[in-house]
Amino acid sequence: MFATLLQQHVKKTLRSKYFTQGWGIKILIGFLVLYFGASFLFLGIFLPEILEDSHPKAQSITAVFNSYILYYLLVDLAMRFFLQDLNLLSVQHYLLQRVKKSTVINYLLSTSLFNFFNLLPLLFIVPFAIRGVSPERGSTEATLWLLSMLLVVLFSHFVVILVKRASAVKQWVFFAFAGLVAVLFTANSLDYISLQDSSALIFGALGKLLPLGILAFLVALVYLANFKFLHQQSYIDQWKKQSKEATTQDFGFLESKGALGTMLANELKLILRNKRTKSVLVMTLLFCLYGLLFYGGDDVLDGVYAGFGWKIFAGIFMTGIFMINYGQFLIGWEGAYFDGILTRAYPIETFFRAKFWLLALSAVITYILTLGYVYFTIDALWINTACFLYNLGVNSFVLLFASTYQKKKIDLSKGSAFNYQGTSATQFIIVLPLMVLPILIFAGFNVFGKPYYGLAALGAAGLLSLAFSRYWFQEIIKNFKEKKYKNAAGFREN
Repeated sequence: MFATLLQQHVKKTLRSKYFTQGWGIKILIGFLVLYFGASFLFLGIFLPEILEDSHPKAQSITAVFNSYILYYLLVDLAMRFFLQDLNLLSVQHYLLQRVKKSTVINYLLSTSLFNFFNLLPLLFIVPFAIRGVSPERGSTEATLWLLSMLLVVLFSHFVVILVKRASAVKQWVFFAFAGLVAVLFTANSLDYISLQDSSALIFGALGKLLPLGILAFLVALVYLANFKFLHQQSYIDQWKKQSKEATTQDFGFLESKGALGTMLANELKLILRNKRTKSVLVMTLLFCLYGLLFYGGDDVLDGVYAGFGWKIFAGIFMTGIFMINYGQFLIGWEGAYFDGILTRAYPIETFFRAKFWLLALSAVITYILTLGYVYFTIDALWINTACFLYNLGVNSFVLLFASTYQKKKIDLSKGSAFNYQGTSATQFIIVLPLMVLPILIFAGFNVFGKPYYGLAALGAAGLLSLAFSRYWFQEIIKNFKEKKYKNAAGFREN
């Protein structure tokens, strides 16, 4: 029976939407897979030399590697949570057949191992075990070390899928998980704790039988926790009941403010009620911590991100992260009922103004959240303020204008992990004005040693663009009216 389930899983994979997508998306995904795969492979091959150069006084490069495993584990947990998909719904129909529930659950957990995030670590762990650990400690200890690292990867995998499934039932699990990761990284950045020292203490003995046994026990424990959780949740009637439940967020205050308030309230309901838009919201909060890399002190990443140039990038990114992630599909989110939008009895300008106010509100919130980096340096205030004004005055209208070219609808029930639905050439073109142009404007002053003039220029560009907002809305509406029927036809085809 297990072999039959596995065979059907392979067939389902071959019939998945990836193989029916356009060649542009296939080429993009293939390029990303090859790029990251090659990067990790070369990292693993040359990692012994890299560690020797970066730690010339270290007696053992294996010990140096072990001191960074905790960093890897925390980053891997965070990345997997947002990017690794679950395949829970694929087994619902098996529960109606004469198949043991335990067999179905074990099948589900076993097939979850075949994913890109479990392959990537192997591409640098295996070469490092051969070229780094084996020459230092011998083939036997290198084999035990490699097996231990494989168990670390499996532990990370099963912890993440347990947290994601538990979060779907109890939201506080996600906040506890995200809070723990954020607190650890923040405490490390502020020198309250040392993740490197802790990692050396926890993983320093890798390559011995005892740590291998402990890791095997932990993997088995988290596997059983997944099994027990899925067994408790694997009732079709329970899933049907949950699927019928709809959130009923009330935005009466906004809805009482006329057509503009009603449409803004509808945008907020769309965000809070759907899986893919909620993932954008969650990632926004997470990436507000991105500034720790840039403002967390000179010791962070050995000063790699020192200097104003990188901080401008961070400022645009942090104060506009929701605006950029949500705004690049501004009309695509509503593609499923785009024909209904065209028939509504309200001015199309009100439709776009509601979206503008949503983007503006998100920029204000993320800007306020980034003000905490003033703790590290007062420059954070000037940088984030200039970038906020640029996002508000320039990038918001760029995204509104780009949305008039969207003609691919999006399935809002799907997650955002490796989901390229709705993606077109527009998303790649708008990167230039969104991220590259502000850096070029700033660089024009920074090369002459006037970085604060560059910040003033960014802020002035945003304010000047806001002064011409009426003109921008007219051009956006004009372009929308010219393309709305082509867009409608595109939404119907997808």
